[in-house]
Amino acid sequence: MTSRVVLVRGSRDVAASGGCCSGDVKPFDEGGSHRHAPRDESDDGVAPVYRALRAALPGDVAVEIVSPSNWLWLVPELVRGGRRRGLRGPALRQSVRAGMAVESLIVDGVVLASGGLPDPDAAVAAVEAELALR
Repeated sequence: MTSRVVLVRGSRDVAASGGCCSGDVKPFDEGGSHRHAPRDESDDGVAPVYRALRAALPGDVAVEIVSPSNWLWLVPELVRGGRRRGLRGPALRQSVRAGMAVESLIVDGVVLASGGLPDPDAAVAAVEAELALR
């Protein structure tokens, strides 16, 4: 089974889910690749964590960014992941509620951070530690 890391983005709302690294994506250039707006105070905190995770984790680990308003996708993901981990009843409800918070970090249904993302290095360390438990 492929592992899935989910970053629940914060309040910044970029168009079309923010592209591959959560930054503001500029149109394709002549070289056929894309480039990003300069990283400044408009970066929402998710982008640097995403880039660090994508650089550190193997290619078979999916790293996805989701808006907290996309609860139709997020709730079933949290419930399935929590049940796979043996959570039931109040523990499962608490996990789902924590995972729905803006700026959350989730690995296969396990909420590692809720209501604020750790810095990129700490996020990588936490995700790698969780994946090592499997």
